[in-house]
Amino acid sequence: MKQLLHYSWILIVLLTSVSLQAQSPAKSLKIRRAIMVTDTIVDEQAKIAVSTDDAEQENDEIDALYDDDLDAGWEGAPEDRNILTTGLRFRNLAIPKAARIDSAFIIVYSHEGKSKDDVARLSITADASDNAPTFTEDSLITARTRTAAKVLWEVKEEWGLWTPHRTPDLKALIQEVINRQGWNAGNAMAFIVQGEDQGPSEVENAREWESFENIADPGDGGDGQNHPERRPELLVYYSISGAKVETAIMITDTIVDEEAKLAVSSDDAEQQNDEIDALFDDDLDAGWEGAPEDRNILTTGMRFRNILIPQGARIDSAYIVVYSHEGKTAEDVARITITGDANDNAPTFTEDSLITARTRTTAKLTWEVKEAWGLWTPHQTPSLKAIVQELVNRPGWEAGNALAFIFQGEDQGPSEVENAREWESYENIADPGDGGDGQNHPERVPRLVVYYSSADMSTSTRTAFDASVKALKVFPNPSKAGEITLEFDAAAASTIRLYSANGQLIKTQRNDYGKQVRFQTGNLSTGVYYIQANQGQDSYVQKLVIE
Repeated sequence: MKQLLHYSWILIVLLTSVSLQAQSPAKSLKIRRAIMVTDTIVDEQAKIAVSTDDAEQENDEIDALYDDDLDAGWEGAPEDRNILTTGLRFRNLAIPKAARIDSAFIIVYSHEGKSKDDVARLSITADASDNAPTFTEDSLITARTRTAAKVLWEVKEEWGLWTPHRTPDLKALIQEVINRQGWNAGNAMAFIVQGEDQGPSEVENAREWESFENIADPGDGGDGQNHPERRPELLVYYSISGAKVETAIMITDTIVDEEAKLAVSSDDAEQQNDEIDALFDDDLDAGWEGAPEDRNILTTGMRFRNILIPQGARIDSAYIVVYSHEGKTAEDVARITITGDANDNAPTFTEDSLITARTRTTAKLTWEVKEAWGLWTPHQTPSLKAIVQELVNRPGWEAGNALAFIFQGEDQGPSEVENAREWESYENIADPGDGGDGQNHPERVPRLVVYYSSADMSTSTRTAFDASVKALKVFPNPSKAGEITLEFDAAAASTIRLYSANGQLIKTQRNDYGKQVRFQTGNLSTGVYYIQANQGQDSYVQKLVIE
């Protein structure tokens, strides 16, 4: 009975910690996105940035794509009755599919003053699309398929000039969109703010707010300039557990080599001692060359762009996967120190700036590579989560920024073996001399994998347990779906339970005897899970990351 009650309390605490993570605003992650430029036009010989991501519609006609304000509501004058609709689209939203939306708002800045009598009844819906397209002159805003969820915004308070105003909570709309099968983090979301027929009226039952192309009218005391800070902005708070971000090194340029146009990237680079060795090469080297006549410390830099992790997220797991460029024996031991570029948004590498000249993170780790490598085989770094955590905790970090890592060898003394490892670069070529096809293989390009959450569930769960609850040893962790090994303090009978991040029991396994026990995880999806185990009077818990 004591054991059963103990288990019950563990389950309650686990479920409570998950629930609190999803509901507590203090634990939410925040995404801010303003309307962004889509094009430039020339007006009176001046080049002007414009956006088709905000638009107006009057009745059944597109009114404007490029204007200094946006109107929504009703014009009820007897001679000119109009329903006014505005469309707003926000791009590159770093909200993962499994997120729980805690709250969401659009913030707009008034284009002109309004009295309390100018009551506007606005219905807000979202475009029921996996990745909402921008607005065009030949397609009505109201022709878009809408979300079932909608919000009524009855605007009846006084508005000043260029003052900020916030919509009601739009979380139901956003939740419906990100729950769509085809939604992916980084997609775009559009909102439709539509007026309604409020009958004959002598007042203006519409509200106007600043657009992307806003101009502060000198006639109203403005400076005649565009004010980016007054553009419509979407603000979303969300909770998540075990979200996955995976990105490979990407193209930065094209070059012509022997009349062939080649895609290249300066997001991976090599340095030999104190000189940049190569920006465009088919492999990347890190480690030590200890031949008496030619001693070299080899350093590689790798940069990953558009990392859709919000500032302040908790990093659960992080690593880089590389593919070997040549075979190595277990004797070719390389000692490589990995650090991050301590930068809010890491720049690409250049020939006139050393990789090692970059400011490094305090967090670092040693990757001692001492196992045999085959040819074109995948290999995973140790956990980089401390480095990534330090970077996403920076005040200037924003979702969508770039992360860079520095892999630096060290002087390992005179050596007759190669204390370095080589892996495939963005420009990799499968050498026919090694049995390759002479082609570039994108699947062998280095890639960064990160799992993150919005709250420290492991801490909140463990600290709520009494002193007898122990950390269960689980390896490998992170793991692939299939089989893991659990290690207890003693050899005895045990019961193991696997839970999803939201507390759902997935599997129970009972073992007659053993200190080390194999546990089949089956075909689990990537993400974060929790293992709870009992052995005698002892209870154990551990987080499991499936990648």
